[in-house]
Amino acid sequence: MKKALSLLLTAALLLVSLLSLASCGKKNDETVLQVGYLSGSTGLGLSKMIADNKDNPKLTFTKYNSPSEIMAAFSNGSVDLAALPTNAFPNFASQMNGKRPISMLAINTLGVLYLLSDDGKTIPANDLSSLSGKTVYVPESAPKLILQHVLQAQGIENVTLNMEYDLDTLPAAAQTDSNVHYILFPEPKVTVLLNTAGSKTYSIALDLTEAWAATGDDPLVQGCMIVSRQFAADHEQLISSFLTEYEASINWMKNAENIDAAAQYAVDAGIFPKAPIAKQAIPRCNLTFLSGNTMKSTANAFFTALGLTTQPTEAYYGANE
Repeated sequence: MKKALSLLLTAALLLVSLLSLASCGKKNDETVLQVGYLSGSTGLGLSKMIADNKDNPKLTFTKYNSPSEIMAAFSNGSVDLAALPTNAFPNFASQMNGKRPISMLAINTLGVLYLLSDDGKTIPANDLSSLSGKTVYVPESAPKLILQHVLQAQGIENVTLNMEYDLDTLPAAAQTDSNVHYILFPEPKVTVLLNTAGSKTYSIALDLTEAWAATGDDPLVQGCMIVSRQFAADHEQLISSFLTEYEASINWMKNAENIDAAAQYAVDAGIFPKAPIAKQAIPRCNLTFLSGNTMKSTANAFFTALGLTTQPTEAYYGANE
């Protein structure tokens, strides 16, 4: 009799355990992963993933118009993961402490900056001395810091970095302002400008990623994926599965054999305006996937090179730290 009762008790406990597991599984299945991204290179690697999950109610993608807009959406919980410029990470991570702490999950792009000129000449990556005495128009502070670092590493002085125009106004100024001869621009703005008819014709004089590499520093990195640290801790398997699919999407998008379909996916996601532009720009976007210790060391080397006063600590990296 005791043996029978013991068996019944064991069976009951097992049933309760199984029901509990089923309940947890159901709860996890009901979680909707909300991902935010920007048009341009930082969101580009998601394009295949977005196409593959267009009918998946458990995975949503929302495009935002600016880094400030996507960071606001992350702050209020509208998205759980967000692709944004790497240089924005340290300050944003600091701002989110005590509010919605974040971690960097992956680096998704290397350098996407190119120096354009209207004289048709190219500049060697290891010798930017021809820029001495010249004015380079730079639309944002981060590209300015990156170019400054390269110039300083090569000991080149007397280069004026002018921020009179922003990303939206510089293309028009390139045609109308007679003082504009050198422009530091990111993809896909580079490709759009190269394909714009006007009184002046521009060409790529320098790949700034190559110039950065010539300084001997770790790779130039300009895009990353972040996550709410609490969300990552609560949904470890979901984040792990996302990263696996995300890496596959990035690798597929940068494969030259897929360029036609990749270009269309980028247009469908609202990342690039037209397929011909996307087809030219994608190879110059330097898509990559770095995670774990490689991500940490590469990102911190980049932040150090830019001279950022607040360095992210170990707690700002990885899904569950």
